[in-house]
Amino acid sequence: MKEKMNAGRVIKFAGAYIAFIIGSGFATGQEIIQFYTSYGWFSVGAILISMFFFAWVGATVMGIGYKNKDIENAPGAYQTFCGKYLGTFYEYFVAFFLFCVVVTMISGAGATLNEYYGLDHLVGSAGMAILIYIAYVFGLKGLINIIGGIGPVIIVFTILVGAITLINNSDGLSTVNSTMEGMEIPQASPNWFISGLLYASYNVFGSIIFLTELGKEAHSKKEATAGGAIGGITLMCATLVMNIAMLSTIGETGVLSVPTLHLADNISPVIGVIFSIVLILGIFSTAAPMTWTVCDRIVKEGTAKSKIVAAVIVVLAFIGGQLPFGTLVGIIYPYTGYLGILLFICLAVYEVRKRTGKKEV
Repeated sequence: MKEKMNAGRVIKFAGAYIAFIIGSGFATGQEIIQFYTSYGWFSVGAILISMFFFAWVGATVMGIGYKNKDIENAPGAYQTFCGKYLGTFYEYFVAFFLFCVVVTMISGAGATLNEYYGLDHLVGSAGMAILIYIAYVFGLKGLINIIGGIGPVIIVFTILVGAITLINNSDGLSTVNSTMEGMEIPQASPNWFISGLLYASYNVFGSIIFLTELGKEAHSKKEATAGGAIGGITLMCATLVMNIAMLSTIGETGVLSVPTLHLADNISPVIGVIFSIVLILGIFSTAAPMTWTVCDRIVKEGTAKSKIVAAVIVVLAFIGGQLPFGTLVGIIYPYTGYLGILLFICLAVYEVRKRTGKKEV
């Protein structure tokens, strides 16, 4: 029997995947600068590497999530792919990692409002912390519905800003190499190849649980895998457009905390205001479900205790979020990426064993 696939649900799943990944690092442009643009034209190769892994992991994990949704007492997602011992380590370490990412999200909110509106960093970070806590109270299913719509909006606007910037600054592409010679732009790794691998691996490392749960919401395996693949490809297409736009203006964007907002403001003050809202939505769409995941490792949602735990987690993240945003991106993300590479290997082995009949799913 042919599997049914609803285009609307596929877009929703792809959008939720995108929204979970985007966060403050992508939306503000800091991740794009450090992981891609800082390598000049080699950044295009790095983006293609990331695209493959995002699409492959999204399709694979969401498909497995759908297939296992009716299995009672199924092992955790990381144990399924990495075995009992390494999987257990991952399941606990990922809670710490995601907490660090939430810290970065809160810092990114403060940096965005400070750089564009001149508000004190504390105002933006406190506002985001409050929104994250309110979202936790609504639960995971409510979050999926919200961020599933936010993801496509961010992607469309990102591509729009990048495309207009390229049209207005196409001459800058011919001088990229000479302009970058005198600049010291932070790089996430020693070379572009590793950087492309690391960007996908650290993002995937923290998204396995969410992708598994997302796959369970699908009505067919085809729907789940399509959502994962399309989400990964679309995310990196938007990254490619924005990366080339930044290369065309590298003399300006290479030294800013929030380069994407600078590009939007250059197009029009109105576009800049709208994009500042899009940035905040991008930060929220990642921070809220990640906070849910961290809290879920400690206590199940829906109880008075869970709300207290969530409040403590959010307050601690707010305190950590007062550290410099760019520094947090450069320290937290790349090193966790190496653990993500090991996860890629585990997932590949799992797939090979499953296809050769050596492991039941």
